[in-house]
Amino acid sequence: MNRLSEPGFKPLPPRKVFRKRRSRAPWREALFALLNMAVGIGVLVALLQLPARLDSLLVVSKVISTLLKALSRIGEGLALLAAGLAQTFGILLVVGLAIAALLLLANGVFRILRLGIPGLGGVLELPTELARLLLSFVRIRKP
Repeated sequence: MNRLSEPGFKPLPPRKVFRKRRSRAPWREALFALLNMAVGIGVLVALLQLPARLDSLLVVSKVISTLLKALSRIGEGLALLAAGLAQTFGILLVVGLAIAALLLLANGVFRILRLGIPGLGGVLELPTELARLLLSFVRIRKP
């Protein structure tokens, strides 16, 4: 049975999934690029100030020492273990900040290059077949 022949049938509008994205104004792209670069450089400069204020190798060795002491003394070790875990979390936070700053810096540089070389953004896109293949893996199907 053909649904188009049914009275009152309205076909659905085309899906917006594969529609081309509207491009932003070049000044706005440049502003975002410079903002990403400024934030990335600011975080890196802040992280470069850390060695002047504390010795990173000494901090890492103290973290390991605190964790080993905490594991050796179970009775009073819970407080030391909490301190060691807090120090470990602090180290991981600094590493995460450094990685985020480098990603922001790379993103800003890429955006500046993409503004300067207009075809650069299209070169790095996934081919349509590969994008659809990846989409088929991550799509959530109804049970």
